[in-house]
Amino acid sequence: MRRKGLTISVILVLIFVLTAGILWFSRKHISEKHLLKGTALLEDKKYAESLDEFEKASGWYGRSARALLGKAQAEYFLNQFAPSALDIHNALLIDSTLTDAYFYRGLLNLKANDQERAIADFSKVISLDSVYARAYYHRGLAKAALSDFTGSVADYRKSMDLDQGNIEAYLKSIEAKSAVDDYKGAIADYDRLLNVDLNNGDALASRGYLKLNINDLDGALIDFNKALALNPDNIDIIYNRGSVFARKGDFASAVKDFSQSIEKKHKLYKAYYNRALSYLNQGKLNEATRDLNEVIKGEPSNADAYLIQGVIFSMKKDYNGAMSFYDKAISVKPAFAEAYFNRGVLKGNQNLHAQAVPDYSKAIELRANYPEAYFERAVSELNLQQMKPACEDLHKAKDLGFKGADDLIKIHCEQSGNSKTITQTEKK
Repeated sequence: MRRKGLTISVILVLIFVLTAGILWFSRKHISEKHLLKGTALLEDKKYAESLDEFEKASGWYGRSARALLGKAQAEYFLNQFAPSALDIHNALLIDSTLTDAYFYRGLLNLKANDQERAIADFSKVISLDSVYARAYYHRGLAKAALSDFTGSVADYRKSMDLDQGNIEAYLKSIEAKSAVDDYKGAIADYDRLLNVDLNNGDALASRGYLKLNINDLDGALIDFNKALALNPDNIDIIYNRGSVFARKGDFASAVKDFSQSIEKKHKLYKAYYNRALSYLNQGKLNEATRDLNEVIKGEPSNADAYLIQGVIFSMKKDYNGAMSFYDKAISVKPAFAEAYFNRGVLKGNQNLHAQAVPDYSKAIELRANYPEAYFERAVSELNLQQMKPACEDLHKAKDLGFKGADDLIKIHCEQSGNSKTITQTEKK
């Protein structure tokens, strides 16, 4: 009897173990189904539904690192950052090798502007998986936020090498290089991007703009033309192409592009301003004045517009009008060296040399290495018979590279008794 009772006990234990095993396997199987479904929903960007599946997975199988990580990912995309951080923490307590957990914690740190911790997390990801392209990209973002542009560019480059389709990595690398004025490096990145995406009109336009910045006018024009073929109504591209034409001296084509920009966007005052300069270079003073009036109407604090109006009125021999515009330019921009300089020239040309000298002095105060101002102040000083300061200014102008200074030095500073009257020229 005793043996029989022992046998029954063993059988009961075996039945319990088998039942527990079957139940464990069944619960694990159900949990796995929820995990797979949650992952699929997460990939389809159905975050609320995926979160529900990951919670069910946790309920059936207890504390699962994978389920907690899935929850954290869904919560992140639902902007539930605090629960996401907690689930990541708990997931890592169970499995400290979860690469994606460190990655998403890095994203949360980026959101919180904690760049140092974000860099540490992305670095941990890279130590676990050296070909994790997104980790390099986001570490680059964190480094750029700390103004470590060299480090960020290196990370963007690694991300691009691992994932050539990551357009954002190209763009961020370009942004970082542009921040340190490495325009040639930025152009090289655009070259790589365009090898991947041949018909990226935005990339063509942006590369054209960078080429414009380094004065590669022919290259800029080619890029803008290609970009406009893809996007013919883009105002910025049309305007920038106009700037290229203006720099190349093709003012008729520049006027055409600036006019087209204005037709598409009536309050594009920079287009009015640059069309005015193009008209001025064509000798069309009335058209230039009309455009500058539009600029002043829309941007009453635009000191450059007042300055150019002053130049035009001076060219028209309307000296009172010119003086009024120079005064206005100075009133809206008190540290405007060019306005003081031009007002000084205007006064000098009216033989108001005693009044001109203070304007030149102010221009020099605002811009120490201003050879034209030293030269023109010397001209006024010569007309006032102030020979010593005049010669000092002429020598300074010569030292700064002003070619006409040497002739006056020979006449007035190496010889005596010459009181020749000298005229002056406004700059624009």
